[in-house]
This record gives sequence, C-alpha cells and structure tokens, in this order.
Amino acid sequence: MYKVLVVDDEPAIRQGLLKIVDWGALGFCVVGDVSNGRKAVALHQELSPELIVIDIRMPRMDGLQAIREIRKTDRECQFLILSGYADFAYAKQAIEMDVSGYVLKPIDVEELREELLRIRNKLDQLSGRAKLSEFHAGALREELILKLIAADPADAQELESELVPLTSFAGKSKQILLVAAEDSTPAGPAYLEYVKKKWLEAAEEEGLGYGFQTGPYIGFLSKEDLNRPDTKSEWTRLLQDSCGPQLCFTAAAGRIVYELADIRQSYEDALGLLKNRFLLAGGQIHIVTEPDLSHSATQPNSHAPPNLEALATKLFYMLDLGRREGVAETLEEAGRALAAYDSSETAIKSGLTKVMSVALSKLSALHQSVNFQDYAPLHAELNQHTHYDRAMNAAHSQLAELAGRLGVNGSLPVVKQVMDFIQRHFYENLKLETMAEMYNYNKGARRLSQCGLFP
Repeated sequence: MYKVLVVDDEPAIRQGLLKIVDWGALGFCVVGDVSNGRKAVALHQELSPELIVIDIRMPRMDGLQAIREIRKTDRECQFLILSGYADFAYAKQAIEMDVSGYVLKPIDVEELREELLRIRNKLDQLSGRAKLSEFHAGALREELILKLIAADPADAQELESELVPLTSFAGKSKQILLVAAEDSTPAGPAYLEYVKKKWLEAAEEEGLGYGFQTGPYIGFLSKEDLNRPDTKSEWTRLLQDSCGPQLCFTAAAGRIVYELADIRQSYEDALGLLKNRFLLAGGQIHIVTEPDLSHSATQPNSHAPPNLEALATKLFYMLDLGRREGVAETLEEAGRALAAYDSSETAIKSGLTKVMSVALSKLSALHQSVNFQDYAPLHAELNQHTHYDRAMNAAHSQLAELAGRLGVNGSLPVVKQVMDFIQRHFYENLKLETMAEMYNYNKGARRLSQCGLFP
C-alpha cells in the first residue's frame, strides 16, 4: 500500500476524509494528518509518504508553500490539492509544481475516489519503471564487474569509466570478497541456490556491496574496507544469517585497491585463497593479508615429502603412553608437514588417513582392547569434512579418548613409565631423543642416561 498524509487546518474535514474514503480498498494507508504546511513538511521528512492530500489556505504555511518546500528534496511524491476557491491562479501554480490533482470543496466523494484511483495507477507505473530501471542497472553493473576482473589492463580504464556511474563508495578503497557455499548440505542444490540469492539481495539491501556470480562462487565488490573489524563483522553476520544452520560457507577477501580498474588484483588474491579452501576455517572471512595455514603451501612440493611412517610411529607411541596432548601435537605436526608438501585436500586427507591407520594397526596388535575395525567410521568421517580444522578436530576427539583409556600409567614416576614402555617395545629401535620428546622433557635425556636405560 502507498502511504498517505492528510493536511487541512479544519479538524472536521480531516476526520471526514478518514471516514468517507475506503483508503485500503484503493491501495492507500493514511499514516498521519496535520493542520498546517509546516507540520506537513516535517512529517514528510519522517514518514516519506507517496501521496499528500493537502488544503491550499492554511495558517503559518499554506499548501502551495509546503509543496514548494517538499519539492526541493522529493520529486516523486504525489499531491492532491483541496481548495474551496475555484481560482485559476491557484490551479496554475499547482500545475507548475507538478501536482497530480485538484479537488474543490465541498468534496464530492465519487470525484475524490476517481482522483485517488488515477493517482494510484500513476504510482504503480512509477514503481514498475523504477524496479525495471534498477534491474537493468544491476545487470549492467554485474556484467561490467565480471568484465573488469577478466580484462586486460589496456581495456580496464574504459570499462572503469562505464562502471563508475553505477557505483558509490563510502571511502576510496575497493575490495573483492568471494564466498564459497558448501554443496554437501542435506537440503540439496535448490537450497544452495536460494542461499546464494539471499546473499546477493542482502548485500544490496544493506548497502555493503555489489554482488555478482562467478563460477561456483558468489562475489561482492565491497564498499568498505574488510580489514576493518566492524566491516568484517557486518559481512560475517550477513553471510551467517542468510545461511542458517543448514549450510556452511568459506569467504576470502583480496587486497585493497583504490581504482575500479584494479579490482582484478583483489579478485585474484581472493581466488588464490579459496584454492586452498580446505585449509581455511569455515564460517569465517579470510583476508589475504592475514597469516594462515594455506600461506605455507603456496608453492606445492617446495618441501621434502613428509615421513609418514615416522609420524605414524610417533602417534602410536603417544597413544600407547596415553598422552592426550602428545596425540594432538603429533596430529598437528602431521597436518602441517602434509600441507607444506602438497596443500590439496586429497593429499592431506590421504596422508592423515595413512598416519592414523598405521598407528591404530600397531596399537591393535599391542592391545587386545583396541580393535582396528572400530575406527573405520573415523576414516570415513575424516574424508567427509570439507575443512582441515574440522577434520583434525574429529580425529583428535576420538584418538584423545582412546589415549585416555590406555593411559593407565600416567600417575607413575617418569622413570617407571619409561621402563614400562621399553618392556612393551623392546623389539623396536628406540632412541633417547625420541623418548625425551614423547615425555616432553628434554633434560630427561641426561637423567635417563644416568639411570642406565640408554647408553
């Protein structure tokens, strides 16, 4: 419904207008009534009505003065003038100020109704044109953004000149934000598309940025600097609210640029981060300037291949000793070594699965209470997770519980624990440094040597 403000210095006329017209049936809702032009100007600023039904002759500020004042800031508001004076001079002034209608007092209800219907049709047309114009502007803006992030530098300036009139920025900085939605939601692809649409609509409505779709990602040209905590918090809230509990996202923001022609640089930064999406925490916005695990893996194979057998043996020892913190540290060590060599999701998951499988196989051979097959679901769960931190948390949760069950000697003196451990592993090539590391006690090497346990 369109909002209406009634303005007349006679209370009886104002009340009569509210009663004799079925405003709702005509598509209107009266949001206020006041007695003079000055109050009308103030209430217009507060309520922004689409139609003002206004008398001409009123104290303090007459109707024509009020219309003239409102027209300084609002060219879209419709005015229907009421007057008891069939004076052409008034009508002429009203026409010059682009009023929609002129009704003489005493008011004929049917005439008033016809005027209101005509004005409503005009408002419907204006609203439709505005929406169509906004749609075309949005489509053109998205097309230009996509062209800019793919353009050669030689073409960027021309594209920028076309995009500038379709954008506005609170500051000079510009930044690309890319968002990846998880596609493993039980709700399926339809819900995924619904969420993407909500992201685009919410960003536009809240004035945070201009949206576009590029491949599997939803992108935004942010109007504010995402390096600022308040801006980052606003964007995170918007993405989380639109997702709901059924979906997760990973978002990456590129560097700050100061010209629209340079947004390709910011886009490529964000895209580079999302290529290592598995290593990024879900439900957060990651910025290219922030340190994270993926930065250690920007050059695949730049490190030596990790010694998975040694890591598996260390994990086996930590589990056998019942050292929960040692289990966590070893898993993290294995994860970082794998990521440094090959940051792909497949390589990291495959390596972690091998490390855990070897450790659990050795452990089941040593402890009758440990059944290797009981941990098959853990391997399956590890491969289902789409983020490194969640996969590691799943692994640590179950293995820490297993270490807790096996760590019955934790209250014994350290030397007694070492002797007990050696008796169970006498057939292995144990080293003094390995034992010291497992017990997290570097000075223990000298003490163990003095006890005659090691040469």
